[in-house]
Amino acid sequence: MNAKLTRDTLADLLRGIEWFDKISLGLGDQFELEFFRALERVKKAPNLFPPNQTGYRPCRLKRFTAVLYFRIADNLIVVVGLFTSGENESVLQHRG
Repeated sequence: MNAKLTRDTLADLLRGIEWFDKISLGLGDQFELEFFRALERVKKAPNLFPPNQTGYRPCRLKRFTAVLYFRIADNLIVVVGLFTSGENESVLQHRG
């Protein structure tokens, strides 16, 4: 399946990369790589990730405390957010 990243998701990803790089130089690159690994898992088997209380399907990144959220629309995976631990996921209500 193909995937589309929303502008919000791209902003979330960039914010996460910057945040992890502040912790340790190069950690942001590793975070980005892990995000795209999670995205590949989602693309291969999106139905393995059931919707949660947000209405979106969460996929946890394996190495980082972060979750990407997506929905399936017309055989397309739409990634609507990427949240690291402690971020308020309630903003998902305003994303499409």
